[in-house]
Amino acid sequence: MKRRTHTGLVGRGVVAVVLAVLIVTTVLVGQPTTYFGITYPQGDRSFADRVVEYVAASCVRDAFDDPEEALGPPDATPCGCHTCNGRDPSQSSQGSDQGNSPAVAQGSGVDQLRACSGCDTNAVALGFRLSDLDTRGFLTVEFIDNSLVDGPGPDLFIYITNDHPARVEISEDGVNFVFVGQTIGYPGMIDIAPYASADDRFRFVRLSDVPADENHSECAGPSIDAIGAMGPAEEIVVGEEYGSLELQPAGELMLSLSRAPDSLLLMLDTSSSMGDLLEGQVKIDVAKTVIIDLVNTLPPSMYVGMRSFGGCSHSEVISKIVSEPNLEWFKSQVRAMKPNGATPLAYALDLAKDDFADAPGTKLILLVSDGMETCGGNPVEAARQLITAGYDLRIDVVGFSLGQDNKAREQLMEIAKTTNGLYFDANNSAELRAALSVAVAFTYTVYDAAGNVVYAGTLGDQGPKLPAGTYRVVINTSPEIVLEQVVISDQQTTTIKIERSDGGYQAAVGG
Repeated sequence: MKRRTHTGLVGRGVVAVVLAVLIVTTVLVGQPTTYFGITYPQGDRSFADRVVEYVAASCVRDAFDDPEEALGPPDATPCGCHTCNGRDPSQSSQGSDQGNSPAVAQGSGVDQLRACSGCDTNAVALGFRLSDLDTRGFLTVEFIDNSLVDGPGPDLFIYITNDHPARVEISEDGVNFVFVGQTIGYPGMIDIAPYASADDRFRFVRLSDVPADENHSECAGPSIDAIGAMGPAEEIVVGEEYGSLELQPAGELMLSLSRAPDSLLLMLDTSSSMGDLLEGQVKIDVAKTVIIDLVNTLPPSMYVGMRSFGGCSHSEVISKIVSEPNLEWFKSQVRAMKPNGATPLAYALDLAKDDFADAPGTKLILLVSDGMETCGGNPVEAARQLITAGYDLRIDVVGFSLGQDNKAREQLMEIAKTTNGLYFDANNSAELRAALSVAVAFTYTVYDAAGNVVYAGTLGDQGPKLPAGTYRVVINTSPEIVLEQVVISDQQTTTIKIERSDGGYQAAVGG
């Protein structure tokens, strides 16, 4: 899996040096331009400006994996330079979320040339999923000097060079995305009317591959050359100063986040011993509280599910492994769990094979138990069988309130070791909270002085470039960390370091 996160303010597709161009040629910005039959009233500023994140699925060659090729106006090689599909541009296939093929006006000059139907190094490929276990390829971009709004006819245009469909989502804040359909063509078209109100302004577009479209070419999956939006121009302040913000994990948290999975299965021991008291509370209630807090901090991109086990041959799916689970329902199911029976570790791990059947990417089982196997199974062998089944998986294990039970501790440690996982002892709620967070890639949000969201990111990824000023940063730990008056200075990087402390987290702003 290839992952690239770009957070510079403006990509090369807008202009080479954006501020210089704004100062010298402000008259030209916003002049209408036509590309392959589509006229953009705001000119070249209508196209995506910044790559937020790029993850390639399978089979993408290096020549076609530069996400910045999707920025700016379309520039794929025209017919006559390489293999041409021979179609007139005005008759080219135009896909939409409804699968229609609307007519487009013919352009003139170079715009009459149809981009080649195939791989092009001026475009970025998303790849395709070899199976349901594979990682979905996706590209997220941002519009800086314009926005996507609902207007007459199609509003969003995706220039795909190789006639393979792309799944399309849009977002106002870069965190919450709305699926608006699939498209294909050069350009493919999307009308966002069914998904947007008159006041909505979308700045982010996320494109991903369509699994059913099996494509083994060098630029597998949809090959994206440009992304244009029929929306209004946004003011960019000429001469504005910019600095950078970096949020960095430190200490033990650095190791934890470097191992964050794509898919997570929480497994909680609900055997009778979890009904014992710890710190004046029932152990299972302590675990429930910590798990609910953990789920609140997980990044939106992570697939999450949960299974409980208590009583021989009894293990229950609390929630299937899905993207963006219904958190309120998830938490209500967790709260309803009750302790009962023996400890069927092996049985529960056997069932995890099916739990991960549709889960993408790297996988983690985060197993919490207060004892060893008591139903006659072999949990170490069950863990080994998960690896034998071909899963890219590890098991991190938390021995919860084991006391002096070294036999149980040794078995749980061996389960983790078999899958190259980590083992933690947790003797109280604070230690359990710290141990469980090994699976978390914390998200954070940056607000400007007026309270507007200006960036949402994930701890450990490259941070944003922001106009010089004062910001509020909220880190989604549990409880959340709020940093007021974070100063961004011109051409300087402000660093915030986050680390574990006393069972929780602390953050400090550096230079």
